[in-house]
Amino acid sequence: MQQTSLALFWKENRTSVFRISKLVHVVASLSLVAGIVAAQTIAPTPAKPAPIGRLVDVGGYRVHLYCTGQGSPTVMIAGAAFSFDWALIQPEVAKFTRVCSFDPSGTAWSDPYPFTGDAPTCEHRVEELHNLITRIPIEGPYMLVGFSTGALWTRLYAIEHPDNIKGMVIVDHAFLGSSDDTSRRASPRPHSYTPPVLISKAPIAMSYEDDPNFSRLPERDQQLHRWAVSQHPLKPGEAMVNDCIAHIEQLTAQHAHLLGDLPLIVISTPNAATGYAELQASLLALSGNSRQKIAQNSSHRVIIDRPDVVIQAIQEIINDLRQPVELKAH
Repeated sequence: MQQTSLALFWKENRTSVFRISKLVHVVASLSLVAGIVAAQTIAPTPAKPAPIGRLVDVGGYRVHLYCTGQGSPTVMIAGAAFSFDWALIQPEVAKFTRVCSFDPSGTAWSDPYPFTGDAPTCEHRVEELHNLITRIPIEGPYMLVGFSTGALWTRLYAIEHPDNIKGMVIVDHAFLGSSDDTSRRASPRPHSYTPPVLISKAPIAMSYEDDPNFSRLPERDQQLHRWAVSQHPLKPGEAMVNDCIAHIEQLTAQHAHLLGDLPLIVISTPNAATGYAELQASLLALSGNSRQKIAQNSSHRVIIDRPDVVIQAIQEIINDLRQPVELKAH
């Protein structure tokens, strides 16, 4: 009797059962699609991008180094910028010599600064640069390019390790200025001068995204910059700069032309702040073989505002170094 009832129920209601079954299938399919769409919409946090260079052990921790090109001398770049921030300069320099940029410890792919509880001093940064240079499987000599606070590191490096250093370019040296200086202004220009963040007020910013020329960087390097800034990198500040200046002043008191006749080009900007011109004069006095270039229409971020000036300065010194001795005599 029960089987007869079930058969009768199936005969009378099979159409409805098929419809319900189809509806359940459709709902399940839609749920699956919705899950896939949601998974695509709420994407997982992107993985750490692969380094563009390689990690070098500099004494128990690793620093990211990016070298391109061939030739001698090797240009070593140090400064308050990430390795990929030099994307408008490094590829051009690589066309005529070997060039390396790096990320100081605590920034981008480099390991955190290993001495917990302390910020790196100027000497620590100079030692880091020295360990990096001496562990690179590339023979010297070297030419140093120091930008902003990196100019302080390269100045000290050339004084303490002069043997293999053949030239230097200083790109808008870090400038303390005065917190109450009201004379900070620029001559009227299409791209007005923006002075560096006062070290006495805040750490030196490593983000260039507010500069109108940031968009000139390749898209990959813009994305890398944003990623690196999001990692809260270790930034140079007043303590480090004062530490560097104290070391340099001690050495300056003992010697005139601390760098001897080392080929030196000082790249300055149209900064009218009190004391800026005096700083440029003191930088030119470091060597008996120095000259100045003005990066017109540039902010402190010369490496993206006027990369052509930096490239030209590097090429000029290298061309001089490669001239035969007999030609230099004439």
